[in-house]
Amino acid sequence: MTTSPSTYPSKPWRVLVIAGGVELALLGALGWWPGATFPWMGLLIFGGAFAAYAVGASQILQTRGGRLYIWGIAIAMRLILLPLTPELSDDIYRYLWDGEVQLAGINPYRYAPAASELSEIRTVYKGLINNPTVPTIYPPLAQLAFLAIALAGGAILQAKLLWLGLDLGTAWLLGRVASITGRSRRLTQMLYLWSPLLVVEVAWSGHMEPLGLFALVLVILLARAPISAGAATALAALTKFAPIVALPALTRRLGIRFLVGFVATAGLLYAPYALAGRSLFSGLTTYAENWRFMKGPFTLLEAVLPGAMAARYAAGVLVLCVVAWTTWQRYRPERALFWILGAGMILTPTLHPWYLLWMLPFAALRASRPWILMTGLSFLGYFGLGAFQDTGEWPQSVLVRLLLWIPFLVLLGLDAAKLWYERVPLPTQLSERRDAKRPPSGA
Repeated sequence: MTTSPSTYPSKPWRVLVIAGGVELALLGALGWWPGATFPWMGLLIFGGAFAAYAVGASQILQTRGGRLYIWGIAIAMRLILLPLTPELSDDIYRYLWDGEVQLAGINPYRYAPAASELSEIRTVYKGLINNPTVPTIYPPLAQLAFLAIALAGGAILQAKLLWLGLDLGTAWLLGRVASITGRSRRLTQMLYLWSPLLVVEVAWSGHMEPLGLFALVLVILLARAPISAGAATALAALTKFAPIVALPALTRRLGIRFLVGFVATAGLLYAPYALAGRSLFSGLTTYAENWRFMKGPFTLLEAVLPGAMAARYAAGVLVLCVVAWTTWQRYRPERALFWILGAGMILTPTLHPWYLLWMLPFAALRASRPWILMTGLSFLGYFGLGAFQDTGEWPQSVLVRLLLWIPFLVLLGLDAAKLWYERVPLPTQLSERRDAKRPPSGA
């Protein structure tokens, strides 16, 4: 008895299964294998995982079903890195510290970790907190999440479990948005869930980005309920401040009730911390004035503008021009956020790899080749990790920054040119259209 060829898995399905297994194995090796050191071996393994991710994405639309496999591999990727202590970033220790400070009844905005007023708070990780002389920069929703982690035990595992729950919830919301807007739910969720950058930065390093991403996708999903969308925007902006820049565009599109929802929610979140006064933003000011990392086009602004802050002001003005354009055009929330956050990423003086996660939901929904590529290239930011661990200095070579930015900018330009070509007809096409509209001779 022969078996019909149709009973065998199709070639795209086999490729998808292999790609998922390869990515899972490589991410496990990146975290658990002692030989996966940075820069070279660590970046090579991550590059292989990203290549497997790209191959899988190229096959998903040619297969049927497979949602359980997509989710199963995604969860396995997270579980394999969950037990690991963060090595690529030490931000999680600031999260835990801010939670402990609040648990002691102290406003986290008032004092830096090194302040004598906090000398009685002792933790095993206090010496691991980065920039201990700078007060916290994290907004109120993040602080409430840190407090919740402290109440749950204040360990790395509790923090990671909270972020991973929100991470998987974000993927589910993205699937809803994709279905409502007529896109492929499987492709959208696969591009998000299998992102190597997302898995590493959340499941291993414990970054808090899923807290804001969950709220950001809610903004898109709740666009027909302006007050709720405004509340969701406040939640996203008070996780990290970047989404607040889209407030004018979203208000023009969704109306005054959106603004009411935003202001009311922001007010409620700031209320428990308001007594810190000017200290609320002292850490953020220090960050805005001094931080630089893997800068791209911002380098050009620094080269042509004199003064320490001139380039930052110019970058801010350029982002505001994008805000003004999206506001004037009344872009829908998804498109406005995509343009505005994207402009901010391109022009920022500081681009840590996990910052790119704020673009991932939009890149997944739009299957945006440039931004998906950028989530992979951003890992080049860890090129200097080995030197930093040995010397305390983080080198940022021009070559590495060129490798990060040039492929992305070229692909972004090609996609923009393609869109422009499709929207703006050539003179011969205009002539053909006019001829088609003319009545037949003698009519």
